[in-house]
Amino acid sequence: MTSNLSSPAPLDDIPANSARHERYVVGCDLGQSQDPTAIAVVRRIDDEAQDPGRALFQVGHLERLPLGTPYPGVVRYVSGMLGSARLRGKSELVIDFTGVGRPVFDMFNAHGMSPIGVAITAGDAVTNEGMIYRVPKLVLISRVQALLHDGRLKIHKALPDAPALVAELQDFRAEVTDSGYWKFGARSGKHDDLVLAVAIALWRAHGDNVRGWGILEYWRRRASGLSSGESTAPAAPDVVLKAPAGASTVQAISGRSFTVDARGCVTLPADDAEPLIRLGWQRVETETAN
Repeated sequence: MTSNLSSPAPLDDIPANSARHERYVVGCDLGQSQDPTAIAVVRRIDDEAQDPGRALFQVGHLERLPLGTPYPGVVRYVSGMLGSARLRGKSELVIDFTGVGRPVFDMFNAHGMSPIGVAITAGDAVTNEGMIYRVPKLVLISRVQALLHDGRLKIHKALPDAPALVAELQDFRAEVTDSGYWKFGARSGKHDDLVLAVAIALWRAHGDNVRGWGILEYWRRRASGLSSGESTAPAAPDVVLKAPAGASTVQAISGRSFTVDARGCVTLPADDAEPLIRLGWQRVETETAN
């Protein structure tokens, strides 16, 4: 069961003038035989005087290197980017080495770049060993979606690859497996390299490594005018759904896991149940579930 999770990205003019409080993160999704290496540069701007606590994130650079570019060539190219006048001294490099492993990460280190390595996982917990992080795709995509809908993520409309990024966002899908877990990715035959390059750069630029709470939770908080630390209104009643056959747990889009009971049903908060109902999960009335 799948659904379209994404909405079109807002394209915008991004001024080139330097902000007082800005930093850059370069995200690099390393290509393999069928996918090119994608590079995105996210600029974070903090204006505590005008808008405290609400950083703006701008995608000012997007590109795909030619398919088949060897990893030493990718390393040299990225090294040149980081040494440019615009990025030198105020940028970080984040690389997704999920499919290529530690040797390529070590190539970047050998060139003096000290990257942050990201291995994209399932689940909902961010863990790390030194500069290597295991980051769930749920966390990465939730962050992109929340900032898009909040108007705090902008993509320079003059970028040649901006339309391709918008297309990737529109093609991105959320799927619930038969075992009750969420999977995220492009439709069959489509690419998601630009989305992932932006997502890992945005994850690092945002700097909040707590587990993802999902776009639906974001909208619930926004509609009630709450920040993450404020008290909430009384919660809606829990919803009982019929789980897929054979499932023992269900991972909701908020990142929380729920146990399937002996009846083959799972009880979830309304916010977690809503996307599953839209995907075709059947609601079980309370009186028939008991």
